[in-house]
Amino acid sequence: MRTKDWNDWYLFATVAQLGSFTRAAERLEQPKSSVSLAVARLEKKLGHRLLERSTRQLRLTEHGQTLLEQIAPLFAQLDDVADGVAAQGDTPRGLLRIAAPYEFGMLQLGEVVCALMAQHAGLDIDVDVINGPVDPLSAGYDITFAVTAQPLPDSSRVARRVFSVGRGLYAAPALLQRLGPPATVAALAHWPTVANLHETEWHFGGTGGARSAVALAPRLRTPNAGLRLQATLAGLGASMIANSYYDSEVRNGQLNRVLPDWQPDPLRVYAFIPARRLMPAKTRVFMDALEHWLQPASPL
Repeated sequence: MRTKDWNDWYLFATVAQLGSFTRAAERLEQPKSSVSLAVARLEKKLGHRLLERSTRQLRLTEHGQTLLEQIAPLFAQLDDVADGVAAQGDTPRGLLRIAAPYEFGMLQLGEVVCALMAQHAGLDIDVDVINGPVDPLSAGYDITFAVTAQPLPDSSRVARRVFSVGRGLYAAPALLQRLGPPATVAALAHWPTVANLHETEWHFGGTGGARSAVALAPRLRTPNAGLRLQATLAGLGASMIANSYYDSEVRNGQLNRVLPDWQPDPLRVYAFIPARRLMPAKTRVFMDALEHWLQPASPL
């Protein structure tokens, strides 16, 4: 008896979940033409169009949506079984796709990535720089990092908090001399500031559980921590960033702490991982290495 060939079904499910033939081909390490041909072959076999294709987007038809809902959980279970078998040797292999904000990728991920790749010859890693929220499933990422001082929004994805980053508010001595140190958090509303791209407010905690916040109208917004540092050193505004990043500039007197009695809310770093019963070995090994590397930074 001839068994069914499920490859075309699996390729369709991958394309549908990632929303792209290109991303599906990259994840499956197959030519894009082969993936497209597989979906077309399945459509012909079933007698229904499963995907509506255009130059700008890929959309599931009603038949395609129904089929995806039926087969995606089955293939997810098979992937879990395969990952579980592969994990027995605890040797990560294949391509690990990571998305991270610029600052976190630059300051925290680099040494972990290099160390793991040196340790595991079969592991390849792609790190994409992102400036906003990304759905790791639809974008095809294995891990998506988000850095925020705000509460974590609800999500159907598996969210794993990694650690928190203590921050401080800093300014150049010349700016402090010209404007005078602010007496309160509210006084910062009249100060020039340098902020991250998506920051709209700074929140602080004081003694006895006191809370205070200030709305931002920055002179400069950028996700680039290095550029924010340059602008702060030039006296263009006060800025808030990880204490460790400004450490040398503070020690040599180029920057001073502003409002030292008020502690800015820390940044929280989360790792989003597509929901799976078992975590692939490559993902698990990376997360374990990252947590070990960041352990001195007050894991949550």
